[in-house]
Amino acid sequence: MIPLTPNDLPVGQPLPWSLLDGQGNLLLGSGKVLADGRDVALVFRHGSVCRPDPLPVDDAAPVAAVPAQASGPLGLQVGTLLQIKASDDGGRAAASRLVGFIDQGLFVSWPQFGGKDATFQAGEEVLLRGFTGRSIHSFRCTVTAVCRSPFRYLVLSVPTEVEQVPVRSSPRVQTRLAAQLLHPDDDTASAPRLAVLSDLSAGGALVQTAAPLPAPGTRLQLRFVLRTVGTDSEITVDAWARNPARDDGDAEFPAFGVAFDLLGEREAALLHCYIYEQLLAAASMTV
Repeated sequence: MIPLTPNDLPVGQPLPWSLLDGQGNLLLGSGKVLADGRDVALVFRHGSVCRPDPLPVDDAAPVAAVPAQASGPLGLQVGTLLQIKASDDGGRAAASRLVGFIDQGLFVSWPQFGGKDATFQAGEEVLLRGFTGRSIHSFRCTVTAVCRSPFRYLVLSVPTEVEQVPVRSSPRVQTRLAAQLLHPDDDTASAPRLAVLSDLSAGGALVQTAAPLPAPGTRLQLRFVLRTVGTDSEITVDAWARNPARDDGDAEFPAFGVAFDLLGEREAALLHCYIYEQLLAAASMTV
């Protein structure tokens, strides 16, 4: 990733690249417009901002098709997103997927970190996390084989030291996700303004914006990009402004709540997938 400064961001023009936070999470998709200097200041309000490195050429062969409902150890289904890292690594985990299993272990796709291949060796102990739909499982395995044909994958031993964390029915995640805020009922409203979403759930979010705070009950639209399963998808959701947050501690960009209106099937699926991936990434892994 390439770190940016406020002077690097064009004002009033489409962004030439996506904006990422310091951990590589998507903040704002390419092509979006920052209206003025306050929008730029809000982007940098909660930490560093970067743009992606040029994408490497992916010469990996496609993963063979597997039954969608196949369920392996711990109830993890084939295709489940996994977080994986070496047992002595205190940093961010790489992303992988469960592509198969046998009685003696698991087959997982080649782990990647920020679009680049992570490095693992046979005999290495690794920590993993996976989401079953009801719980997040953390566990240990040993890399028993590193395979490159017919596609790149790792073979892992049977999971040990399993820890299970139930996920509540209406989960919320702390995030830093930039969006465009629109007022569909206001014919005099100017161009969309930047908003930053945090404390996100399928039912609403906490919002900071560079524009004046909307009155409670105002109908809004939020347009943002969710990165799920490594793919960026733009969604637009209708919402209603709620009361300003109490004691949010930011006088320059005060926060307020929004309640999402009825979501479409696509929007609901993408939002739930994003939330669960964030929960998975934030789950504790004992080192």
